[in-house]
This record gives sequence, C-alpha cells and structure tokens, in this order.
Amino acid sequence: MKLVGSKFLDPAILAKLPNMELAARRLVEGMFVGYHKSPRFGYSVEFVDHRDYAPGDDPRSVDWKVWARKDRYYVKRFEMESQLKATVILDTSRSMDFGEAGVTKLSYGSILAASLCYMLIHQNDMAGLATFDARVKHYIPPRGSRSHLRSILHALGTVSAGPETDVSAACHHLADTIQSRGMVIVISDLLDDTKEVLNSFRHFQHKKHDLIVFHLLDDAELELPYQELSNFVDIESGRRTAVDPASFRSVYKGRMSEFCQQLKDGCIKTNIDYNLIRTSEPIETVLGAYMRFRARRAR
Repeated sequence: MKLVGSKFLDPAILAKLPNMELAARRLVEGMFVGYHKSPRFGYSVEFVDHRDYAPGDDPRSVDWKVWARKDRYYVKRFEMESQLKATVILDTSRSMDFGEAGVTKLSYGSILAASLCYMLIHQNDMAGLATFDARVKHYIPPRGSRSHLRSILHALGTVSAGPETDVSAACHHLADTIQSRGMVIVISDLLDDTKEVLNSFRHFQHKKHDLIVFHLLDDAELELPYQELSNFVDIESGRRTAVDPASFRSVYKGRMSEFCQQLKDGCIKTNIDYNLIRTSEPIETVLGAYMRFRARRAR
C-alpha cells in the first residue's frame, strides 16, 4: 500500500541534489553523534586541547605521552558532535492554494518540506514538521528514524488548505513549543502583517534557533501578468475587487517589491537567512543553491 504523502518525495529531485550536509551556522546540542559540533566537551574523534588533571577525572582521559615528557598529568579534551534538530514549518493557509503554473504554493511547499526532512534524516540528523493556518494544525517533534520520516510524509499527505493565515501567532506558539535549540525552517508566502511576522521570527532567535525562511510566491503574484479587466478574489476572505491589471500593474509590482524587500531587510538585520522562491523554480535548483550557500557560511 502506497504511503499517503509519498508523492511529495520525488526521486528525480533527490537524485539531483548535491551530496552535502545541511550545515548549521550555530553550535547545536543533541543526544546522539551526528555531523554538527556541540558546545559541550566529551569523547570524540576530534581533539581540541589539554587541561590539567583534576581529582575525579577518568584516568583513561590522561595523555600519558605528555606525562612522559613533562612529568605532569594532562587530560585530553575532545569536541563532541551532536545531531542537528530541525523543524520544518509549513504554511497551509488558503492563500497557499494559489498557483498559475500548474502547481500551487502548498504543493510546492510540501515537496520542499518533504525533501528537506529526507535530507536531514538521511544525513543522520533529526527532522520535525509543523503545519499551520490560523493555528498550528500538526506538530511532529524532530526524530531521526526512517519510520519518523514516514510519519512526516503521512502528515503532509493529509494537509488541506485553509482557513486564513496567522503567521505570527503560529510562530510565537511554536517558538514556545520547540524545546531544544536547533534549526527552524519556515516555508510560507508570508502574506500577513510584515512587522508582526518579523517580530515572531525574532522570538525564534530569542530561543537560540538558527532560522531559515523560504518565502514562497507564484510568478503571477509577483508580476500580475493579466491583461483584461477582471474580478480578483481574495482567496482567504472571499472579497472581490474589480481591477484593470494593465493600469494597476506598475503600482502593484512596486508594492510587492516593497513587501518582499521589507521582509528581506528585516531578516538580514537580525541574521536570519531569507530566500525568495518562485514556484516556477525547480526545487532541486533552489535546494542545491541554498545548500552550497550554507556550506560556505558554515566554514
């Protein structure tokens, strides 16, 4: 029996992704050995330095070669590695059900979320999922097993769009819900009050999370390509507005550009990774470019 949500894991997309880890810029903590450095010291393969022996230290940690040279006891310190805990937060509000190029923002975002979770678990890290509209609908805490990935895919397969968006309320709630610091990845069209959205993002940073934002928009939302006088319907409120796109286009594009720039500037100012994504862009291109960018910054 085919797993609900497995359609969001496209082998063709996964095959084209570069073979590199999704590196976290900040130090992260975890319970098991993984790819990411932890601020705690312990036993590992990466030597850091020596410190003086203190009563109670494990004799196995003494560097006997140094003792032979200096006739003093020194303990070897190693840098522990820990699994990254990442939570992917997907906007499933009604506005995400829009798409002019054969794919809705929700479908695109679901594929992006599934691909990110697959990559994280495949590299021995932990992935979790949260979905929201006006409230949080699903919250699956990060885990690292393949069976956990199936739970995430099942949740994605049961998602439906609606009702209206409340990005800031959902993010504030999740910032208080996610206990262990790690990586938080927000996938949303962010069609909400910009100041409130940025304030909720700062809540994640206050909790010491490494925040990544994928701002997902359809080409038609950015370009307003329509030519004829039309009734435009607000997907979330149902309100109709008669607009002549040709006369309004330049004003509309200016406002959309300002909207995106305000979000970008607000994120950059607080060291949040902001990525404006068009649904016309191949997901493997988006992820590949971003992973290379993260890898460079993590060095």
